[in-house]
Amino acid sequence: MDVTFKYENNIEIIWNGFGTFNVFVDGKNVNCFTDFTVRNSDQAQRSADEWLAMELEEEKLRYADAY
Repeated sequence: MDVTFKYENNIEIIWNGFGTFNVFVDGKNVNCFTDFTVRNSDQAQRSADEWLAMELEEEKLRYADAY
């Protein structure tokens, strides 16, 4: 049973109900990550939120280094 978490900028993270999360932007699969500690959809939501926040922070730092 897949669970989809929707975010701004057409980002969706789909959890497969086990440990795999697929990341989509505008319907294209752009990344994936695993978290085998997740046991339910609430934990999956937290894991997806944390992963995305970390990715966005890294992206900000990458762009900051360019200036």
